[in-house]
Amino acid sequence: MKKTFLFAAAIVLAAASTSNAQFTATIAGGPHDLSNGSAVRNSDAAINGQTCVFCHVPHGGSPSLPLWNRANPTGAAYQVYASSSMTGVATGAGIASGISGACMSCHDGTIAVDVVTNVNGLPFGTGTTGGTVAFTAGPNRKGTYSNGTGGSANLMSGGSPFIGSDLRNDHPVAIVYQTVQTADPGHYLPVTQVGAKIYINGAAGQLPLYGTSTANATVECSSCHDSHNNSLNGTSGGFLRMANTGSQMCKTCHNK
Repeated sequence: MKKTFLFAAAIVLAAASTSNAQFTATIAGGPHDLSNGSAVRNSDAAINGQTCVFCHVPHGGSPSLPLWNRANPTGAAYQVYASSSMTGVATGAGIASGISGACMSCHDGTIAVDVVTNVNGLPFGTGTTGGTVAFTAGPNRKGTYSNGTGGSANLMSGGSPFIGSDLRNDHPVAIVYQTVQTADPGHYLPVTQVGAKIYINGAAGQLPLYGTSTANATVECSSCHDSHNNSLNGTSGGFLRMANTGSQMCKTCHNK
């Protein structure tokens, strides 16, 4: 009886460990790990199980982001958020060329998730077809990608990670926060710059903005999400920078 109980407990613990594996403070083993045995379950020998290569490369990367290994989307088809209370203006081109464009290079579904600019120092194709970078995906690929094999077949097309090009129902990005705050200081908390770091000095916490000064710093996807950390105290996921219990993340910017 005791042995049976211990065996059952071990199964429960193993299942819990598996289900929480995606909520990791590291890239390895999380949703942004596209190597063999992970989200895409890519099995091409050219990447040798590399995890970082889908976003970064040590040599030959783009200077737009730290050693960036992907092409940004064009943003030509983006429909941007607008409302009667909007004082900041976002454009599709601004979204695509900024920090958020890096996120959208996978999440808008126009560029395959396994299209990178080089692997192991060798140049590969960019854009939607991937040129010679048509990695081979294993049979257990994640359901949010289409059922083809490699290259443009690995477009993100569904599930919660897929955002698409219609951003009218998503929080605006690529807007200058200071413009919004100056126009309505009663409803938006102030911006603070310490050295090169710029953030929103909200009572509930600090979220980063991106620019060279408070006058041009923009709200981006990574203002609320940390692509390298999906732990959120080890329980929640969503790559959120902080828990939104009691809308505390919202209240970091919005004085409500």
